[in-house]
Amino acid sequence: MFSVIINKNLVAEVKLDISESPVIIAPDPRLNQVSEPIKTIEEGKAIIDKMLGVAKQIQLAGLAAVQIGIHKRALILDISSYVPENQAMHILINPEITYFSEDKWVADEGCLSVPIDRISVERPESIKLTYLDYDGKKVEISASGWFARGIQHEMDHLNGVTLLDHVKSRLKKDMYIRKLKKYKRINNITS
Repeated sequence: MFSVIINKNLVAEVKLDISESPVIIAPDPRLNQVSEPIKTIEEGKAIIDKMLGVAKQIQLAGLAAVQIGIHKRALILDISSYVPENQAMHILINPEITYFSEDKWVADEGCLSVPIDRISVERPESIKLTYLDYDGKKVEISASGWFARGIQHEMDHLNGVTLLDHVKSRLKKDMYIRKLKKYKRINNITS
């Protein structure tokens, strides 16, 4: 089961069977590799199209290319489960965060690559970033709340950082790793 926070007071339970999906499950060294910039918009479109195909298979809030074994700087984000009025599928190619606010907040985050539990993470409340859209147009935006949190979570993946890297206690991190290894064994996930 995968849980997502809809707002600071309400949790929605969403059942996901990702054992048959192409999503890489931690621990896996591929998730700790820093992703390379995308060189052409054609390359970007091909990667995004593959990611959108995965998004059709499983319900997700976000996906970084590295989570499906492509070490390129692309992510998709659908925060409609967090913010119902934001129904768009956001496509970001070569995203770069240019500003982090000093205001921070802690919230529980789920992750397709860490499907066993949610983990509390402190992140800046708002950010500014630049990226290329699906057509190669440069976009500069400000984001706050769940949108900013989702972008930062997926950007972590592009930088080789998993949700497990936000766990401060070594004991707790080791417990999550044991649970993930068991999850992979039970679901015949070999990576």
